[in-house]
Amino acid sequence: MYQLSALYADYLRRMDHQFIVKVDVDGVEYDNTVIVDFTIENGISPNDEFTVGAAVASKLTINLRMRGEIPVNAQMTPYLAIDTGNLTWASAKYPWNEMHVAWESGSTEWLPLGDFYIDTRTRVNNYWTYTCYDKLIWADQPYTSLLSFPASQRAVWDDICNSLGYECEDVVIDPSYSIETAPTNLTMRQVMANIAGCNAASVFVSLDGKIKFKRFAAAAPIDFDMTSRDYIRAKLTNPIKTYTRIVVTASTEDDIIYGAGSGDEGHTLSLDNTFATQQIVNDLYAQLNGFSYQPVEMDTRGFPQLEPGDSIDFSRNEGATWAEMTLQWANANIPWDGMVHYKSIILHQTLSFKGGLKMSIKAPSKSEQRSEFVTKGPLTQQVETIDKTAVKQGKSYYGVTTSKEEGLVIDRDDGKAKAVFNADELTFYKGSSKALWFDVANDKYKFSGTLEGVDGIFSGTIQAGTIIGGTISGSSISAGTISGTTITGGTINGTTITGSLIRTAASGQRIELSTTGKLLAAYYNDSDYIALNPLLGSGPALEMFKGGARIGSLVMDGTNVWLNAQNSLVLNAGGGISIQGGWSSLSASGQTMEAALAAKASASTAIVNVAFDNSTRNLKFYNAAGTQVATVNIPVS
Repeated sequence: MYQLSALYADYLRRMDHQFIVKVDVDGVEYDNTVIVDFTIENGISPNDEFTVGAAVASKLTINLRMRGEIPVNAQMTPYLAIDTGNLTWASAKYPWNEMHVAWESGSTEWLPLGDFYIDTRTRVNNYWTYTCYDKLIWADQPYTSLLSFPASQRAVWDDICNSLGYECEDVVIDPSYSIETAPTNLTMRQVMANIAGCNAASVFVSLDGKIKFKRFAAAAPIDFDMTSRDYIRAKLTNPIKTYTRIVVTASTEDDIIYGAGSGDEGHTLSLDNTFATQQIVNDLYAQLNGFSYQPVEMDTRGFPQLEPGDSIDFSRNEGATWAEMTLQWANANIPWDGMVHYKSIILHQTLSFKGGLKMSIKAPSKSEQRSEFVTKGPLTQQVETIDKTAVKQGKSYYGVTTSKEEGLVIDRDDGKAKAVFNADELTFYKGSSKALWFDVANDKYKFSGTLEGVDGIFSGTIQAGTIIGGTISGSSISAGTISGTTITGGTINGTTITGSLIRTAASGQRIELSTTGKLLAAYYNDSDYIALNPLLGSGPALEMFKGGARIGSLVMDGTNVWLNAQNSLVLNAGGGISIQGGWSSLSASGQTMEAALAAKASASTAIVNVAFDNSTRNLKFYNAAGTQVATVNIPVS
């Protein structure tokens, strides 16, 4: 739960508070004149029951009434404060030295509601709807690492957070837990979730934008006490859920399952975690044995400080009259005031603002299945057999997987080699580069490495830049003139070589001479190069490209020469830089450097700056070095 000031927390409990709202969009703030409404959906479990080892991204849907347009993938941070303009001396009950409240038109501190990033947007006239997600979405990419495995879970966690620029807090990972092999078949978010699951926690993004663990324990204290005045509806959806047994599946492929504790299916917490070991499951059992919560659906007043996974205590009036009682006195366990207390947990939460603030909380659980029959029927047995023996899409079988996108894929865990086979591609990869593949368009097999063999027979033509061998034999190799569409060889000598395109290589690092476009270009790769352009604007130019985009140029325009840079321009000379004509030849916005320097105060001037201190009413004088040289007090008239 996010920590609030005493003033803010107390105002949330009052019935007469009024919220103030704003949203920060990449440093630009918009108030309630622009904000129509917004809804924030978050959770700590991706399914309909409690779990550990989840990483659920929060979602913001916000409606703005504005004419302009917000930049692509901008960061949005909504804020809430409470107006304290109606605070009176009689109603104030806070320590004087701890309160920072304005005399009039004041408010509490601004409470952030999370950092979100725009995913989609729709517009109807000047009415914009933005759908945004928090930064856990960044982790939906394959995990690759330079770490050596086995590696500690802490090292893998830090590796991911550093690569994504995450700021973490309250993340406690057992230093003895390790990961044996690189989890290249998982995304970064899945790796983070599995690490959290091993430590009896789930991952979420806090209201201040930090990545945190929400740890669970059977003996954990209550985070928030919700009185009967704080909620509108509380529906108990199932009996109290209690866990006395932990079962973790580490590999469905190899049927590796670990367990601890005892209990039936209704009291078993079932998890999937690639990094699990028997010791980790034993530790989970020690932490979670006896963990329980009341499944519930609640509609409450808005408490924006509550975060996913927070535990709550609430009470319901379940009293009855003596005439309504059907229990025997000895079996009745009803409090005298009729208020029965329950402990639950926020698994799913929705916070909505539309002038006022409301919240819904859900803590679902799966209903226990009960059957008169203890044996499985033939259909159930057949389904389970098919499920166990069928080749499943996306599941790895000793490095072999099938997918709709690539077909049959054979991949090493270390990522050094891969093979892809489908109707459009037959390719062997070395790392991420093609090594051996079939070029369908040209009807050729291609190999990027070195062929080695005892011998070979070819009925066609062999072409090579250089042929090295002990003996090259042929009936005749002679010609006065060699002509052809393509001439391939190691060295070409001639007095004049003419052609529309002459280059040292087809791609990559090369020099090109061309009759079209750039006359002369030197390439480091296909997108980073320099080029001579015969006509750019009104004259020739030397252009510089980075990532396919021009970042600088030297252009002749009439009798003038322009030096342009799309980003920064740095002049660096070991012997100094001279300007022909002096400072009067250097100008900007119609003013020369010489004139600008002449307008500045001389270093010998006694006073060059004056400042007035409103708190002391002192007028302070400073010299060119920034040192205060005199002070004059101006009394209030």
